[in-house]
Amino acid sequence: MLRFCGFGLELFIDEVLERDHDDPVVCSATDFTGQRWLIVEAERKDKDLSWLCAPASTRAVDLVAAGLTSAADAVRHSTTGWVEVVSVIDGHSVPDRRLSCSDLSAKHPLATPLSL
Repeated sequence: MLRFCGFGLELFIDEVLERDHDDPVVCSATDFTGQRWLIVEAERKDKDLSWLCAPASTRAVDLVAAGLTSAADAVRHSTTGWVEVVSVIDGHSVPDRRLSCSDLSAKHPLATPLSL
């Protein structure tokens, strides 16, 4: 079982939904309570990595998996209205940040991510 661990977030990868070469860039996951999540790579530069983790309905995950909606749209409409930003800077994990979906485009590079 693959685990995705942020600074304070632990998710269990269910499926890789999209890859960029060999690297997973969109995944579905589940937390310890059974809540479904989407994990979307938002930035990759040298040793700096960033992912957006959004609680998602099963329907949203299924639509992304089927290619009927974009991961960006699903993340922007998380079930809670919030996304967790998990980052690694210069190879080191930093505390997770929480952004409201309405602030996402202004405060995070989801507007120009690798895969969206």
